[in-house]
Amino acid sequence: MKLSLINILAVGTGGFIGAAGRYVLNYFAVQQFPDSKFPYGTFIVNILGSFVIGLLLSVFESKNWMDVQIRLFVFTGILGGFTTFSTFANDTFLLFKSEQIALGLLNIGAQVLLGVLFVWIGYSLVKLIF
Repeated sequence: MKLSLINILAVGTGGFIGAAGRYVLNYFAVQQFPDSKFPYGTFIVNILGSFVIGLLLSVFESKNWMDVQIRLFVFTGILGGFTTFSTFANDTFLLFKSEQIALGLLNIGAQVLLGVLFVWIGYSLVKLIF
């Protein structure tokens, strides 16, 4: 894959969509849990993003959709903009910094384990269907 304007635009456009989706979902999560110190918004986004990437990876493989720009748009752009490991790391750091060690460890364990689990579930669901 080469660095090209069309590839950059595919990632950038998808990133806008993913980041906007992350913002909206995070907003609603904060509204649902206004007094919580646990980062539910980032948690939900990362788990949902992991599930969707598993689903789409399986669909792309089973349909043999190899177009570089589409893959860049969907996986690097939309899903890369939607799921936020850097925000996850920052949320965890802030929990540790505020001496909420148990919540920080819960955040790490739950997001990593459930993220991998939901990639597998999403992937497996498509394999069952196709």
